[in-house]
Amino acid sequence: MKISCILVHYHTPLLLKRAVSAIENDAISSGLEAEIIVVDNGSLEEDRQLLNSLSVKLVKPGENLGYAGGVNLGVKNSGSDVFILMNPDVEVLPGCVGALLHALEDGASAAGPRFYLDPHKEILLPPLIELTPKNEIMWRLSALGGGIASQVRNNWRKHAKEQWLATSPTLNYNLTGALLAITRQAWEKVGEFDEIFKLYFEEADWLMRLRKKGLRACFVPSARAIHQVSQSASKEERSKKWYSESLRTYRRRYYGALFTAFLEHVVPVLGNVLNIKQKDGEEEYVATFPSIELTNYQSMSEKPIWIEISTQELGIPALGVPIHNFGLKEWVFPPDNWQALEPGKYYFRVVDNQGRELGSSVFLHNVTD
Repeated sequence: MKISCILVHYHTPLLLKRAVSAIENDAISSGLEAEIIVVDNGSLEEDRQLLNSLSVKLVKPGENLGYAGGVNLGVKNSGSDVFILMNPDVEVLPGCVGALLHALEDGASAAGPRFYLDPHKEILLPPLIELTPKNEIMWRLSALGGGIASQVRNNWRKHAKEQWLATSPTLNYNLTGALLAITRQAWEKVGEFDEIFKLYFEEADWLMRLRKKGLRACFVPSARAIHQVSQSASKEERSKKWYSESLRTYRRRYYGALFTAFLEHVVPVLGNVLNIKQKDGEEEYVATFPSIELTNYQSMSEKPIWIEISTQELGIPALGVPIHNFGLKEWVFPPDNWQALEPGKYYFRVVDNQGRELGSSVFLHNVTD
C-alpha cells in the first residue's frame, strides 16, 4: 500500500531529519511504500541544504501558511489514498504507521497514536481537552478552589485515562493533529482543514466535522510516537496570537457568539469583582529541577500511582507518569526532555489510582524572576 506522509516544517531541520528517518524505517519494516512530502513554512538559508538532501518531495510555499494551510498544500501535492499528517517534532516508533493503517482498514476514517514525551516511554502526553460549554464554565468556577477544583481535575483524569489506559482501538474524537492518519475518502467528504485556524484547533474543528458526518475517529494505543511538544510553535512569534484567535473562532463556531462573549468579557469581570484566586489548600514547594520523592507512597497496595505534570495551576491538561514499581524511591524527570520544555512554572501532583491527590509541588524551568 502507498501512503503519503505530510510534514509541515518550520525552523526545525534537525527534528525534521529525525522524523523523516523514522518514517522511512517504519515504512520499510512494515512493507509500505511511503511518499514523504515536506511543506517548508519557514527555514533559514543554512538549513535548506539539509532539507534538500532529504529523500522527500519538498514543497515551498514562500511564506508561513500556518499548519492548516501547510497540510492542505501537502495533500494537494499527494497521490495516495491515505495521508499521515504530522509535525516535524514527532518521531514514530516501530509499527506505528502500520497500526494506524490497520485501524483505517477496519473502518475508521481517522486514527491517532499514543504519544510519549520521552524515548523511554515513561511520560504520557495528554489527549486534547474536551471543549464544551459545560467544561469551560466548570474550569472557571474551579478558580474558587477546594472541592470544585478537585472535581474538575477528577473529571479530566477520567477523560485522560480513556487514552492512557486503553489497550485496544477505541472511538475517540479528541485526537491531536501532531500525528493523524486520514483516508482520502474522508478528507474529500469532510473537506480540508479550515485555514482560518492559522495554528491550533484546526484538527479539533476537522474532527468535529468528521463526527457530524457520521464517520469514525479512532485512538490506537498500539501505534506509538514521541512528540517533543511546541518545538515549531515556540519559534513563531505570532503563535500566541494565533492561539487566541483560533480559540475564539472555535468557540464562536461551536458555542455561539453570545456564549463566547460571555466567556471572554463577562467572566473576567466577575472574577475581578469577586477577587477569585485559585487555592486548593495544597502545600507546594519550588525547586529548579524536578524529582519526586516516592518513599511515602511505597505502602500503597493498588498500582499504579500517577505523577501529573501541568503548566496550569489548576492541573489540567497534564502529562501522566504511571509508577508501577513501588520500590522506586525517587522519580526524576528525564533531563534532556526537561531542558527542551518551554520556560515557566510546572505543577506536579502525585495521585493514587482512584484519583486521590497525595502531594504536590511546583518546579521552575528557566525562570529568572
